[in-house]
Amino acid sequence: MNAMKTSVTVAGLFVLLLLPACKEKPKNPVAEYGDTMINAYKGAQNAADLATLDGLKKAVEAYRASNSSYPAELKDVGDLMGEHVDFSKFDYDPATGSVSLKPQK
Repeated sequence: MNAMKTSVTVAGLFVLLLLPACKEKPKNPVAEYGDTMINAYKGAQNAADLATLDGLKKAVEAYRASNSSYPAELKDVGDLMGEHVDFSKFDYDPATGSVSLKPQK
């Protein structure tokens, strides 16, 4: 009889432990995969923007070394970059030659 009480108690505790798990929503593997892919894309895009920022800073300094002044517009160093650059992602101060990434929305 004592073994039966123990078995019922253990079974009852087991059921109580499983109840919270039943309230969890099932995971959607397609949505999880999509979120993972979006996060990977955003991370790669951010890395590319940081690499472009570094290149733009170097191009601005190269322009200054050749022309004794900073370019009037960031687009003026586009030829030095050797690739298409989306200049709308960057802030530029022609007085100081400072280039930075615009805050992401």
